[in-house]
Amino acid sequence: MGERKTIRHAKNDDHDRVMIEWVRQRRSEGVPLSGPLLMEQAKVFHRSMNLTTDYSYTTGWLTKFKKRHGIRQLKICGDKASADAEAAEDFVNEFVSLVETEKLSPEQIYNADETGLFWRYMPRSTLATADEKDATGVKDSKERITILGCGNAAGSHKTKLFVIGKSAKPRAFKNVKVFPVK
Repeated sequence: MGERKTIRHAKNDDHDRVMIEWVRQRRSEGVPLSGPLLMEQAKVFHRSMNLTTDYSYTTGWLTKFKKRHGIRQLKICGDKASADAEAAEDFVNEFVSLVETEKLSPEQIYNADETGLFWRYMPRSTLATADEKDATGVKDSKERITILGCGNAAGSHKTKLFVIGKSAKPRAFKNVKVFPVK
């Protein structure tokens, strides 16, 4: 935004100011926004502000609005917005008091967490030469294992990884005698 040589202003500055404020409020609440939603909200504000000019909020308007305010498309990831911050803070306080009353050492406090691993999943993007028109892909593999890791707060004791898969003895590991996991 700082490197732009010309700044194009909106046809109605009040409407533009209301729209960007609405976008900022929705994003601070963690609401995902899309182009059609912004265009529809622009029409709502247009009617509620009793603007006399007849204006259609098209994809061209949306492109200019996004460019004017530096709005870009991002992939939503994680579940941070779903977290209950108050409950987490209460738990931390309760946990600290429990550790103090029971006089627990870091060697006695363990934490475990699980994750999923799609072990045959192919990347979604690729590099392609200039003469390639389409990058063909393969169907997404749903083959997955669940992994649980556990260790104490001091880091002195870490358990072997626990792995849950579809079968107890997969054919791929037919001749393997020792596994580094349980």
